Amino acid sequence: MSRQVYIKFLNRKSIVSLIGIDYAILQKTDNDNISKFYLSGSLVVLIMIISFLSVFYAFELMFSMWHAELLLSSFFSLMFFNIYIFLIQTFSKEVFPTTYKIKFFNLSNLSRIGFVLLIGFLIAQPVKIFFVRHQLDNDIVNYKEQLYNNFCKTNTDLYKADINKLTHERQHYASLGPGETINEQVKKIETQLSNIQNLIDEANTNAYTKIHQSNFFIKRIEFAGKYSIANFILVVILGIFCAPIALIYSISGNSRYYTLKKHSDKTLVEEDYKRFKQYYSKLFRFKYDLDVEFYEPFINPPFNTIRKPVPEYRSQEDFFNNLIDL
Repeated sequence: MSRQVYIKFLNRKSIVSLIGIDYAILQKTDNDNISKFYLSGSLVVLIMIISFLSVFYAFELMFSMWHAELLLSSFFSLMFFNIYIFLIQTFSKEVFPTTYKIKFFNLSNLSRIGFVLLIGFLIAQPVKIFFVRHQLDNDIVNYKEQLYNNFCKTNTDLYKADINKLTHERQHYASLGPGETINEQVKKIETQLSNIQNLIDEANTNAYTKIHQSNFFIKRIEFAGKYSIANFILVVILGIFCAPIALIYSISGNSRYYTLKKHSDKTLVEEDYKRFKQYYSKLFRFKYDLDVEFYEPFINPPFNTIRKPVPEYRSQEDFFNNLIDL
C-alpha cells in the first residue's frame, strides 16, 4: 500500500500539478513542453525536501528534543513550501506572449520574486552552515572564549570601584596598628571583599555555563559568510528556487497548452455566468412573476473590459416631438 502511494505521488500528474498545470489539458496537447513542466515540478519536490532538512537542522542546533525538532520542522517547512507553491501557481496562471517579455517585470511579479528569494534565502542559511559546520565549530569555540573573557573583564570592572575602596579602607585600618576595634573593622572589610568576589565568581560561572551550552545559531550564519563554499551554496539554492519560475516563463503564451488552457478557463467562466443569469431570471419569475434579465453594462460580459457606449443625449424638442408622434 505504501509503495502504491509513493508511486502515485511521484507520477507525472502529481508532479506537474504542483506548479498549477492541468494534466488533463496537457494530455490533449500531446504533452506539449512536458519536459519543462516535469522538470519544474521535480524542482518543486526537491525544494520541499531541502526545506524540511534545512529547517530540521536549524531546530536541531537550537533544541535537544528530537520530537520537538520534528514537529516544528514539519510545521515550518510545510508553511514555507505552501507559500512557495502559492507563488509558483500564481506565476503559472499569468501567461504572457514571449514577444512581450518585458511585461514579466511588473510590480506584481517583482513582489512575488522578492518573496521567492526571501524564502530561498531563509532556507539556505541552515544548509550553508551545515556544509561548513566543522570550520564553524572552531570559529564558535574561539568566539565563546573571547565572549567569556570579555564578560569576566566587564564583570570585574563593575565591582572594581567597590573593591578599591574597601582595599584602601583595610590598608588604612591596618596602618593604625593592632587593636580590637580595628581588627573587627578589618574583618568586616575582608568579609565584604569575599562576598564581592563570590558574586563575581558566581556570575562568571553562570556565564560560562550559558555561553558553552549555546550553539550560537545566528553567529554561525554570520561566520559562514566568510567562506566561499557557503556563499556558493546560497547562490545555488536561490537558483533552485527561481528555476521553476524561469522554466514556466520560458514557455510561450501561444503554446498549445496555454492556448487550450485559456480557452478552457474562458469556457468555464462563460458557462458559470450563463447559469447565473438563468438562475437570476428564474428567481424573479418565481418570486415576483416578472420577466427580468440581468443588466450588463459591458459589451463582453462576464469579463467586463469593454463598456457599452453612453446613450446619446437629445434635446427637449426631440422629446416633445416623440410625444406628438405617439
